[in-house]
Amino acid sequence: MTGTKNALGRIASVVAALCTLAAAGQVHAGAPVEVEVTRGADDDVTTALAAAVMQAFGNDDGFALSQGRRANSLIVVVQAPTAAARAGIHYKLAFPIRFLSAQGQTLGFTQVVCQENTLNKCAEQTVAAAGPAANKLGRH
Repeated sequence: MTGTKNALGRIASVVAALCTLAAAGQVHAGAPVEVEVTRGADDDVTTALAAAVMQAFGNDDGFALSQGRRANSLIVVVQAPTAAARAGIHYKLAFPIRFLSAQGQTLGFTQVVCQENTLNKCAEQTVAAAGPAANKLGRH
């Protein structure tokens, strides 16, 4: 009986962990969500972050890179930094990120923060924040 209770306790823990990840948008069911990354500005740092975001989405199994605003695609718009603060020899930057449907419906916003020499951290934050917006596409 004790073995059964322990096994049920472990199963309950796993289920609770999966529910927590799903609520955070980190578990993707079914086919990957198509995602298109665009920029709201053409400055060097915004362009570099958009490239890092594309790479991060390309490396995530829950997403597939797309183009041409295909139906049910998540459009991720990387905006120019809205804040910059000196952090040693680098600048700490804050980038607003918009999530849209292919039809232009706003699905969410986030702000990612990193230094200009660690844009991959902002890219990872963007991918993590994309889950709830992708859920609003009605695919999950």
